[in-house]
Amino acid sequence: MKVHFTGRHVDVSEALKAAAKERLDKMAAYLDDVIDVHVIFSVDSHRHMAETTLKTRRDTFVASTETPDMYKSLSMTMDKLEAQAHKRHDKKVSVAHVPKREAISEVGEAIETVE
Repeated sequence: MKVHFTGRHVDVSEALKAAAKERLDKMAAYLDDVIDVHVIFSVDSHRHMAETTLKTRRDTFVASTETPDMYKSLSMTMDKLEAQAHKRHDKKVSVAHVPKREAISEVGEAIETVE
């Protein structure tokens, strides 16, 4: 997983990078093949914004937050990403997949009972 950090009007410290990487490593456990992550930190007066774009093989997740504290912005952004990823994971897991052979045999049985 490649992680890119961008700072707009702010220097991205190693502590911020470590905090982001730690949260992203936890998310990688239930996401399939995280390809690229881009974390953008920006400061405007007293507004600290964190925006994260996470790309997987099938999906792209985007979250952003604005608070007076950069670490809180990062934490809330990662929480939003986790919620999106969990929602996608739950949808993927909850869909009942019937193997093709079983589906074909059930259709054949249904046709025989109708006739």
